[in-house]
Amino acid sequence: MKRNKLALVLGACMVMSMFNTACTNGKKEKDSAKDSESKVEASEDSETESTVTASSTDAPSESTEGTTAAQPAEATPVKLPSLQAKDVITFGSFEQDNDTSNGAEDIEWIVLTVEDGRALLLSKYILEGMHYDSDSDASWEESEVRAWLNGDFYEAAFSDSERASICEVELETDEPAYGRHLTTKDNVFLLEHADLGKYFEMIYWDETYQLGENCFEVMTPATPYAEAHGALNITMNKQSATKTITEYPEVKGKITCAWWLRTSGTFVSISGSTISNVVWEPGDELKPYHSPCEMEDKGVRPAIWIAVDTTSA
Repeated sequence: MKRNKLALVLGACMVMSMFNTACTNGKKEKDSAKDSESKVEASEDSETESTVTASSTDAPSESTEGTTAAQPAEATPVKLPSLQAKDVITFGSFEQDNDTSNGAEDIEWIVLTVEDGRALLLSKYILEGMHYDSDSDASWEESEVRAWLNGDFYEAAFSDSERASICEVELETDEPAYGRHLTTKDNVFLLEHADLGKYFEMIYWDETYQLGENCFEVMTPATPYAEAHGALNITMNKQSATKTITEYPEVKGKITCAWWLRTSGTFVSISGSTISNVVWEPGDELKPYHSPCEMEDKGVRPAIWIAVDTTSA
């Protein structure tokens, strides 16, 4: 009898043990399933966050220990339509009305020429007033205006996509004052003396010059912002340009400002010859002049080459 009771007790214990084991295993399986679901959800969340970060081109994500930050996508160049000489387009933005509270204004550009899938643009207005360089004998390569154009101006005026459309070009610059020929690579630059004849039909050197039908397009005013920084606007009238007004009455009343070219020259002053830079400057004759590099009342008229869509109509 005792043995039968003992057998019953042992049987009951075994049943309870098996029940507890099954419950425990079931719980582990449920916990394991929950952990798996949690991992899947975490993985899905992680993938979602990674996709958002990768699609952003504003800034790269910060790297954390054991992970690799997503790299920002390269900027897509701005698609510009097919252009032709004398078109006026807007591209980039820069402060112009001297009211920073309303943001920067769109920059207007004149298309000077289109060749090999690129267009040469010149700002329609003078955008900044500054010297060519604080040193009286600076070359284009070493000039402060070149550093400003390819540095502060380039970064401030154009978005990533716009910068991706701007072509870095190799410029050949004659510097007669130094007796040398320079080669530089620039994104933004100044026109040279020879460009006045090439694009404005204004040819002048060694006291001889000739004017073409579009020569007056070299005349342009400085923006209020450039004026505030020293650029001097002049109204073409009998007081400022008697001979010019007499010969070319169509320019009477036109407001214009001198703007720097990148060509150097020799300026003969009372104290002797001084290395200077060439500017187009309004006056009693429509021709380029020499001006000391340190002069603050001249303006900057940027030029750029940009890629254009030659397949568009």
